[in-house]
Amino acid sequence: MGVSVRPLAAGLLALSLSAGAFPALADAAAPAGPPQVVVPARTIPAGTVIRARDVRLQPARQAPAADMLRAVAAAVGQEAQRSLYANRPIRTHEVGPVTLVERNARVTLRFRNGPLVLTTLGRALDEGGLGEVIRVMNLDSRRTIYGRITGPEAVDVGS
Repeated sequence: MGVSVRPLAAGLLALSLSAGAFPALADAAAPAGPPQVVVPARTIPAGTVIRARDVRLQPARQAPAADMLRAVAAAVGQEAQRSLYANRPIRTHEVGPVTLVERNARVTLRFRNGPLVLTTLGRALDEGGLGEVIRVMNLDSRRTIYGRITGPEAVDVGS
């Protein structure tokens, strides 16, 4: 009825449980229902940093696409890359890291090589968030280089 134990081989036993004896286990094994997707609770303008109260989970109306967010935590703290409309599933490319460097902003360029650190001014040719690689113009040499955003208006270039 509930639990059965039978010998398999020398020293080994097989344990089987029936769902009727343990209703909590039966509920845990049952399918969770339709898949959930993350949707805005209200319209979120582009450039807005998403907070927990701005989004919620909602059952998908149809089979969700692979690029739809399925956890609220994946959206919270991200920036809306375009306007997000209420009750429409959010896709991964519609949110991204918070913009720390705006296009055409003056940035500090930093080059490190062991204990040597050189800094100069540059102009961002792209915008981006923490860890993203952007194009930057060195204002002294007027050369375009690539660098990784390390903070607000700070870009590391080279090694």
